[in-house]
Amino acid sequence: MMRTSEQRTGIWRLSLEQIEATVANHLGNGRVQGNRAAPCLSRQVSMYLAKNVAGWSTTRIGRFYNGRHHTTVLHAIEKIERLRQTDESVDALVEVLTAELSPQMEGRFTERFEPGWTAALIEAVAGRVLKEIRRPISGKSEGPSVMAQREGGIAQ
Repeated sequence: MMRTSEQRTGIWRLSLEQIEATVANHLGNGRVQGNRAAPCLSRQVSMYLAKNVAGWSTTRIGRFYNGRHHTTVLHAIEKIERLRQTDESVDALVEVLTAELSPQMEGRFTERFEPGWTAALIEAVAGRVLKEIRRPISGKSEGPSVMAQREGGIAQ
């Protein structure tokens, strides 16, 4: 039996707007110009989910995010993959956002827990991630790669 793109195991057909809205609810809008840390993280998480959860092409994702090049999308995906391996809060954030986007869990994910628990968990994890990004290291200016630098032992 031939599978259509909607039937692929573990991949759901979600619109880029749905993904961006879900991530933006917790991390802020990622569809803005510039490279400030919080919007960058939001955009990178959204790009990661768009590729790995919804199966969108890097070219289409880049177009959605203000015409960014597909290699920028690849960089974002690789960065989130690295952060997931080195920072358990980023990994937890991505897992919870993935569960929130899952059509199989729609309604059931939030029913398993007390009302507001899912949003509270995402807010707590997102707050920690954003706090880590904004924390200065060794007198250097802040950037979106701070967490990766800290986790790699460059600064504490």
